[in-house]
Amino acid sequence: MTEERLKKTELFMAACKINILLACHPKHVYYLSGFSTTARPYWQIKQTCCLAFPNGPRFLILPAPWAQESITVGPGFEVVQYSGEVEDCARTIASLLPRQSGLKVGADLTWMSTPFFRALEKELPHALLLDEHPVLAWCRMVKDPPEIEALYEAGKISDHALEMARSLITCGKEEQNIQSALNSLMAAEGSMGQGFTTKVISGANASFPHHMSGPWQIREKTATIVDLSATVRFYESDSARTYLTGGPAPELSHIHQGICEILEKLPQKLCPGVPIKEIDRFIRKELSQIRPDAMQAGTIGHGVGLHAHEYPDISPDSPELLQENMTLAVEPALYLPGHWGIRIENMFHIRSSYADRMNRLEESYGNL
Repeated sequence: MTEERLKKTELFMAACKINILLACHPKHVYYLSGFSTTARPYWQIKQTCCLAFPNGPRFLILPAPWAQESITVGPGFEVVQYSGEVEDCARTIASLLPRQSGLKVGADLTWMSTPFFRALEKELPHALLLDEHPVLAWCRMVKDPPEIEALYEAGKISDHALEMARSLITCGKEEQNIQSALNSLMAAEGSMGQGFTTKVISGANASFPHHMSGPWQIREKTATIVDLSATVRFYESDSARTYLTGGPAPELSHIHQGICEILEKLPQKLCPGVPIKEIDRFIRKELSQIRPDAMQAGTIGHGVGLHAHEYPDISPDSPELLQENMTLAVEPALYLPGHWGIRIENMFHIRSSYADRMNRLEESYGNL
């Protein structure tokens, strides 16, 4: 799979008129070369890089101790080690590049540390450093079989945690205690960590999409959002359910049911060739009919893969068409600030004529 990914990358490099690709985010290095580390945080092992020339040599650049761990590297990569700090890494990269004026180097500028960027500028005065983020974002939109398999496995762990949440969310329980129990369950089932901080947010807290769990207690007649991510072989799921507790108000049940029905309609609409902005338009229209005065999220969904949130976004201005073997998380939601929030999120695998729901847990599961 590494060779196929590199060939696909080379096509996008040519389209973007990039001469050389320099990937330095650990997950991009893994995507291209197969080299991985379980170090958390990643920067514990210093800087790792992939250097790829179209139809030419490929280098995996590692700090000296880690060169011995490169047994997972795909074919065609020459392992080059450096010692010292990012300045030495930059010098090593410069030694592998041609001294060509106007050389266009596509680099991970979005993820790159300031010291590393300054070191590269110093060592490569003749080169133009361009942000390569679009290249790998486009490449990673369509997944290969091992990626899809890992995402299904991560989704299965997420489902188990969301299933457990149903028994934990009772009146008087604190959000942060439920959060801790869910994280422990996912770790016990093999999750390498969370793609983002697990959210257990209830009542008025749930009306703010990115509120953090805290010592607040679950109350009667409220909605509690649980939004979480499991990681399997570096691939991150993203799933959410909303739990209605203590004899919920009829209004909350109505909204919950309406959002479930939107998700139930999606598998036949998520087909290759459909503009993503049309999916955004459909979901927003349906949400407006449920509760016109409620707030909708800026993004209705997004790609999932090596990151729980990755390109493409499901938004009104998305330029992309759905493609077979894309994997998306779709999260219709409504919020009444200061009062309640209801969000339900499923992952979908786009197939040749429909979408497979990657979550096996029913959308309506949270209606207690």
